[in-house]
Amino acid sequence: MIATAAAHTARAAEDRHVLAIQDTTELNFSRHDGSKRGFGKVGNGVDIGLFLHPVVVVAADSGGILGLAEAITINRTKRVTQHRRKRSVKKKESQRWLDGLVAASEVLSSARLVTMIADRECDFYAELIAPRPDNVHLLIRSGQDRGLLGGGRLFAAADAFPIAARRTIDVPARPGGRPARKADLAIGFGSVSIARPQHQVPRDWPASVQLRLVVAREIDPPKGEKPIVWRLLTTHALDNLADAERMIGFYRRRWIIEQVFRTLKAQGFDIEDSQILDADTMTKLATATLIAAVRVMQLILARDGSTGQQLTDALDQADEALVEALVSKLEGKTAKQRNPHPNGSLARFAWVIGRLGGWDGYVGGGYKPAGPKTMAYGLQRFDAVRHGWKLRQELLGHA
Repeated sequence: MIATAAAHTARAAEDRHVLAIQDTTELNFSRHDGSKRGFGKVGNGVDIGLFLHPVVVVAADSGGILGLAEAITINRTKRVTQHRRKRSVKKKESQRWLDGLVAASEVLSSARLVTMIADRECDFYAELIAPRPDNVHLLIRSGQDRGLLGGGRLFAAADAFPIAARRTIDVPARPGGRPARKADLAIGFGSVSIARPQHQVPRDWPASVQLRLVVAREIDPPKGEKPIVWRLLTTHALDNLADAERMIGFYRRRWIIEQVFRTLKAQGFDIEDSQILDADTMTKLATATLIAAVRVMQLILARDGSTGQQLTDALDQADEALVEALVSKLEGKTAKQRNPHPNGSLARFAWVIGRLGGWDGYVGGGYKPAGPKTMAYGLQRFDAVRHGWKLRQELLGHA
């Protein structure tokens, strides 16, 4: 399943600058712990479940999803007794970040440029010094106040950068937590040489690694809100303010993978309510559902035409005839009931999927666009129709 999804992503990414976004989500099955077997513990050390670590590929210019490059599943069935500093990276769960980097580098080898994006959990020295193809760069949010070559600490160096500009951004809401708001950020940037850690690391690791650092710090956050502080380590060149702002823009697209996780869970497929009993079967289901969640979010982001994507980012070119046949069938008689998007666009396909899922086709004026559950059902129906369509084509070809 992953290989098939990755092959399509590779074609869509060819000769483009893409963002390969890594993150880990927890699948908690505590509501069904009496009926499941073979599951390890999740983050709290008590509940049972799995961890899913995908690499979602996004177009750097538009933010449109292109597909999945990798998906790693972790089942913590064994209790770790050895201290983390005495274990090699290959024996730690942090190896998943390195595996994601390698997999994405291979899958996206035909991309013009790849920017690997990750949050603070990916900030470990082995990732920063890992071998990479020339077209692959890192953009990682710093999570540790690391020592610098020649003395000093990373956070103090970041604080000393002069403010190059101030910008206002929209901060999305978090479900059950922080409401959406605007944030005023002070931006600084520069270069740092991070020293090799002193504790239990291979002596053949380089003594330091030189990286560029972008700092975005919130000014006067709302009362009771923790201020935003992003310290972004990157291997990209930072020659001016425009480069620094571009890195911030890329990092903000990391939110897309959070939207995929929400679709995978309560706001879409509700994977954590699955009745599957054993861990091996659940791993397969989780992978299949992740692929579906990526497809759904691809259409959600593209449905208004803002990503400017073509149909081929989701389907083969040969499928356009089927899409147009469905447009003709699903359009109504009035202008408001017609597909407003151009032929060959992903937005046009998203309209079709929404209609197949039960959406009435109206937008604006209090009407809502098709949501994740509607899109999921529409994709299910489309895949069945496409199977029949291709079977008919094959039969006609042999007639």
